[in-house]
Amino acid sequence: MYIVLLGLVIIVYARFIPKKEANSSAKPNVVQEIEETIEHFAAEMDEQNQALLDLFSRTKQDYEVELAKLGGRLESLEKQKYELSQELTKVHVNQQLNLRTSETSNRSETVSEASLTALNSHLQTQAAALLMKEESALESEEVQGSSFADMSMKSRYAELFELYDQGKGVEAIAKKLNMNKGEVSLILQLSRQEEQSRV
Repeated sequence: MYIVLLGLVIIVYARFIPKKEANSSAKPNVVQEIEETIEHFAAEMDEQNQALLDLFSRTKQDYEVELAKLGGRLESLEKQKYELSQELTKVHVNQQLNLRTSETSNRSETVSEASLTALNSHLQTQAAALLMKEESALESEEVQGSSFADMSMKSRYAELFELYDQGKGVEAIAKKLNMNKGEVSLILQLSRQEEQSRV
């Protein structure tokens, strides 16, 4: 559009040059028309620049709103993960208590193991669902931008990664931080995925 307008200005100017030589009295009119055309062109450019600035401002506001929503979703996912790990710990304690009582009764052992196996598989399913939700939230976060870089897995679980970098195993880290082994493995896996997606 700008090129077309500039071309029109040049054509108008070139068209009036021969007349300018023939009739010097028409010179002020030609110059005035060229100035008006250039002013009109400049006014249109200003309008388009203003429209672009408005669009950029709206996009920035939408981005900030979306970022706030993602932050809220991430917090709720972390809360669900914490609740799930607490439930898993309780099940683990119950399983150990049931195993101790099962030494006295073979019947209770069979029932206890079957119910614990079912509950354990249920909790593993929930953990897998939670992992998928957190991965999708992290992918959305990466699409939106890098403003959550300060909230990376390594910064949120610095002590865990410090122990891991020292060569400690998952079980040792879980005991030291009073966490579940599954939770430690999940955090390490998410951190690896986060690093791969940043690369």
